[in-house]
Amino acid sequence: MGRQHQGGLLGLSCVLYALATVTGVQITSLSVPPVVMSGDKAKLTCAFRLAQGDRLYSLTWWKDGTMFFKYVIGNPTPVTIYEAPGISVDVSASSLQEVVLSRVDHRASGTLRCEVLTDRLFEQVTRDANLTVVDPPSRGPVITGRKEKYRIGDLLLLNCTAGHSFPATSLTWAINGEKASHETVVHYPGHTDAHGCTASWSGLQMVLRHAHFRKGVLSLTCTASIAHVYRKATQVVVADPSYQPPYLPPLEGASTGGGSSVHQRAATTTTTATTTSAATCLQLLCLSVCLSVLHLASGVSLSVC
Repeated sequence: MGRQHQGGLLGLSCVLYALATVTGVQITSLSVPPVVMSGDKAKLTCAFRLAQGDRLYSLTWWKDGTMFFKYVIGNPTPVTIYEAPGISVDVSASSLQEVVLSRVDHRASGTLRCEVLTDRLFEQVTRDANLTVVDPPSRGPVITGRKEKYRIGDLLLLNCTAGHSFPATSLTWAINGEKASHETVVHYPGHTDAHGCTASWSGLQMVLRHAHFRKGVLSLTCTASIAHVYRKATQVVVADPSYQPPYLPPLEGASTGGGSSVHQRAATTTTTATTTSAATCLQLLCLSVCLSVLHLASGVSLSVC
């Protein structure tokens, strides 16, 4: 009987546990935007399901262990707001179903938790989600260290810096549009200010070869990015002073003198025509004078036409 009694208790415990698991309070979904830009809004939702006959007592939101929102059923003023770094709750837009954070900053980044507490059995369930608030740098990446002139064999040393941001900006280099190899890139530790934002710094070093230049030009690009919400790039160009553009031979059949022969032929034709016209006029003038003399001498009327 002892063993049967123990077996019966064990079976009953399993059934009660299964019923509690199935019918107890559950958070069915939690919606927290993973990445938000600083100054934007963030909407938080926490959907839950209660056991039959049970009632909700409260729903609370926490950030890294600090409560910032509490909704208590039955209170004359159900919503209570608590201070939390970087979080400002829009009370007019918030309710049991949705909490709206207005103008978040990077201090709101962290783990957000929704907690549901029942009234009758005081069951409590929680669920977490991460939020990252991006505070971008105030300026884009800047490349420094470029000299006016380079020669093949010179050591190229450039630096790329990005302003303070949260999280720290990722800097990448590209050489003629292709990602720079690990050997040419130097990563330096960033500087973190009193607000928790970090400035990034990266270097590029390479010995210049003829193969680095495309038609006498070397293009170097530094790109700053944070997740999928921020991306800016800057570019510098280095010229190869020894580069000589390829010689292009003249087209087949073209005169090496260019268009001068055409002008010369036109000028010669014009000169010949002018000379012929002048000679004809002179002959006619002489003939007219001679005829006039004969007319005066003989009294014979002549006409030259």
